[in-house]
This record gives sequence, structure tokens and C-alpha cells, in this order.
Amino acid sequence: MSDTAVYEKRLTLFIDFLGFKELVEKSVSDNKILNGLVRAIADATETANIGNKSDFHATQFSDCLVLSYRLKTADALFEMVNKLSLILVRITARGYLIRGGLTYGDLLHTDKELMGPAMIRAYQLESQVAKWPRVILDPEVFDDLMKKSSDSVIKTVKKYLKRDKKDDFWYFDYISSKTVVNTISGDYEIYPGYLGTIAGLVEDGLKSKNPGVLEKYIWLHKRYKSARNPLVGLPGDHPDRRKFPGFYEAFESLPSLNKEVSAAKDFVAKAKKKAARNFKKW
Repeated sequence: MSDTAVYEKRLTLFIDFLGFKELVEKSVSDNKILNGLVRAIADATETANIGNKSDFHATQFSDCLVLSYRLKTADALFEMVNKLSLILVRITARGYLIRGGLTYGDLLHTDKELMGPAMIRAYQLESQVAKWPRVILDPEVFDDLMKKSSDSVIKTVKKYLKRDKKDDFWYFDYISSKTVVNTISGDYEIYPGYLGTIAGLVEDGLKSKNPGVLEKYIWLHKRYKSARNPLVGLPGDHPDRRKFPGFYEAFESLPSLNKEVSAAKDFVAKAKKKAARNFKKW
């Protein structure tokens, strides 16, 4: 490392691929899984490096990916949010879920070095706070960044985000048609297949017998349901059905998964009660 190494103020994202350990174990006997993981990570880093590469750095190790961006002005926040949203959608479209934390602070990030308070904070957000398959924004710094940005930037940035009513964290919306189609891709034709991929992830996840895993997919199902429900039940003679043949039918063919999530909630509740009883006995 150079003797003149110094920290820079950088937007710092730490993301973790959920279920990576199980996928790696399966990849030993299935080369398709291994290649799928490699392509997903490569896609994420390539997307991050679009534009001025001197401002970006990406480091991947095991199931983790760290992306950082030198934020020259507060208004540049939009560029980073736009890139991260696209990364999230592309990874999800490949059939993977990620959890992460995005912060802003002191970081040394080069091709060889990666260290600093921002790295530690982003990791803590991902591992201890995010909990569900979502990428959250650090409230300690983003409220300040938003105050320094112009009204137009704030309005645009919020199009990519949603606020979780359960804990008040802002997170990247990679599920709703409003964000995925209107803001990120601009292509309605991809959305039925994209939401179908999310449905498959939720369906598989709800088969778990691990309460902690089930809670992640219960959270995701709620967002999936909110995205799907407005697109089903359109009257048969509605002009939009004639205008977009097969579009609404595609969403109606997707599973609601209501029964599966109800069973998962019961399983989690019973597991928590059992754990509480065992704790009292101990």
C-alpha cells in the first residue's frame, strides 16, 4: 500500500447473496449453478463500472460484493442510486436475492485495498439491520445528503426507493412495476417474467423449515402481493385487455402463495413460542 494512502468520502455498498452457501454446495455437482453465480456477480460489477470508472471501485469476495463511488457532489447521489437499482433488478432477474446496506463516509478502496469506517458501517447495516432481502440506506447519513441535494434530485431519487413501514428504513424497490418498469427499465414486456421469477423465489423459500429463513420470504411475499394484486382481476371486457393481449393474463397465472405464506407464519409463530418456553425452562 502506498505511503500516501488517504481516505476518501465515498458512497459504500456492502451486499450479500442470500442462500449463497447452499448454492455453492450444489455447484460442486452442478456446473450450471457455478456459472450462474459467476455471471450474476460479473453483471453486478460491470453495471457498477458503467460511466466514469475512475469514480468507482468493486471488490468481490465469497458471497459478498462491495461497491463504492466517490461522491463529488450531493447531486451525484442520483447516479449511484440509479446504478444500484439496475444492479438489484439484474441480479433478481437472474434468480438471486441480495441483502445489503448503503452508507457514506471515509473509505480507502483501490484495486488492492479496502478498508475504512464506511466499510464497517455498510457491513453492519447488511448483517445486523437489513434482515430481509433488501438493500437499506443508512439513515444517519442519507438524511443529511438529501438535505444537501436539490429538490429535483430528491424527487428523482425517491422514485427508486420505498420506506418500510415496519422499521422506517428506506430501501431500494426492486419489486413494484412503478419502479422496475417506469423508473428503471422502461419495458413493460419484461415485467410478467420478472415478477414470475420473484414468485418462484418466494415459493421455494417458503418451503424452508428454518424460521429465520421463512421470515425473509414472508417479507418478500408481502411486496410481491402488493405488486401483483393491482394487475389481476381486470374485467374481461376491459379495453386494456384488448390493447395488451396476454399481459394481464400472465399475472393472473402467477400463484398468489397466500396459503403457503399463511402456513409459514403459523410455523414461525409456533417456533417462537417453543423457543420462549425453552428459554424460561433454562
